[in-house]
Amino acid sequence: MKFEKRTFFGGARTSRRAILKAGAAGALGAAGVAAGVAASHPAFAGTAEAGRTYDAIVIGGGFAGVSAARELKAKGKRTLILEARDRVGGRAWSSTFSGLPIEFGATWIHPSQTLIWNEVQRLGISRVDDPNPDFAVFATETGGYAKQDLTFLDRQDDLLRRFVEGAETYLPRAYDPFYREDLLVDLDKLTLGDRARQLRLSTLETNWVSATTGAYGGGFERGSLTQLAHWWALCGYNTETFHGINVTRPVGGMGTVISRMLAESGATVVYNAPVTKVTDIGSRVQVTAGGQVYDAAAVVVAVPVNTWNSINFASGLPAEFSRLSTQTVGVPTAKKVFIQVQGDIGRPLVNGKSGALLDLVLAHADKSAQGTVLIGFSVNPKLDVTSVAQVQSAISEVLPGTKVLSVKGHDWGKDGYAKGGWTFRRPGQLLGSLRAVRQPHGRLVFAGSDIATGWGGYVDGAIETGIRAAGLAAGLTTAGASARS
Repeated sequence: MKFEKRTFFGGARTSRRAILKAGAAGALGAAGVAAGVAASHPAFAGTAEAGRTYDAIVIGGGFAGVSAARELKAKGKRTLILEARDRVGGRAWSSTFSGLPIEFGATWIHPSQTLIWNEVQRLGISRVDDPNPDFAVFATETGGYAKQDLTFLDRQDDLLRRFVEGAETYLPRAYDPFYREDLLVDLDKLTLGDRARQLRLSTLETNWVSATTGAYGGGFERGSLTQLAHWWALCGYNTETFHGINVTRPVGGMGTVISRMLAESGATVVYNAPVTKVTDIGSRVQVTAGGQVYDAAAVVVAVPVNTWNSINFASGLPAEFSRLSTQTVGVPTAKKVFIQVQGDIGRPLVNGKSGALLDLVLAHADKSAQGTVLIGFSVNPKLDVTSVAQVQSAISEVLPGTKVLSVKGHDWGKDGYAKGGWTFRRPGQLLGSLRAVRQPHGRLVFAGSDIATGWGGYVDGAIETGIRAAGLAAGLTTAGASARS
């Protein structure tokens, strides 16, 4: 999910109105649920059913794959999930650190994300809001950082609104980003850096808005303006929702949500089974994973776009698929790190400068026995999320006098089953590839948050594409059965 983009970014930021009232007046959170699912739940068998022949096979056990499998089973299709890891969730990954629940990937939900919000409500899972920050930290004109009152966030928001000015016109329908394609032709060519230069932002202004623009995109020269504007449209073109989408968490974390969804699906799951080859032979599809060959009438490929080129599609794919995978959609340098610091340092909200080791730092909702746990996000390829010394150097720059005791992080770019973190399209991808890769190719249908037309980079987008892919795949299984009869 994100990871979901901003599935990783944003953090403990309620609406600016709530922040100012409380302060001035004022992405992955459950303990190892997803990791333990295979061992603890009888529905999650580790071996496939006899014969290894199914109506449908789903490649990938993230939210898109599990959603697809559940829909297919509801349509009466005998369904298998092949999962490369020893857990479900994909870029949603619950764990623990310093005695606290953490999320290495997808974390937050919001009422505007109706699919995941309604899912959590239907499953009877409670929700909790992250507390407001106490203070902000921003870059200064002298090149360092300074502690700021939370009212300073208004200046950041003014810059953000300038970035996405006009989105109401060129993206008037948030769930149909192609509706005014005529107005997007030139805009979809722009990077976030291009937009900053159009606005004639100073270096200081660029640094102030970096954490909510360039860092999301994996850098100002990588991310596209239209991806940021698409999120803005989905948020109703206002800053309160834009920041509010990264506030509310399901109790028990995303691991609890996906484990319950999987239990409902009744699908067979094979873990530790990375898919190496997919062969569409016309009437059926053969899938090789873990040294076994499985067979189905249709296949849903629900793994991150960045990993598509790691699979041998023996019958070939259109050029758009390979090109999109090579270009990357998930930010390839995305990292998330949890940082145990000594004592209670309050609840900071640190906005890193463009190119900083840590782009965004915020406080975990709960205190640990040793003090404060910080959550850091980074797109800097130089950051080693396992190095206490390197993280200490980065923290000392923004929070002087803060002592780092331990760290626990994940580099999503180096994760072979993700090859990147949260979704953030590059220039040209919205109009150049997105529609093409959402269409079935033979008996293959693709899914995943990376190719959502709604909340790309969030769990909601993954569910959207999983449901859609299941409908298309079910049609293919019916067509295959008719052809055989």
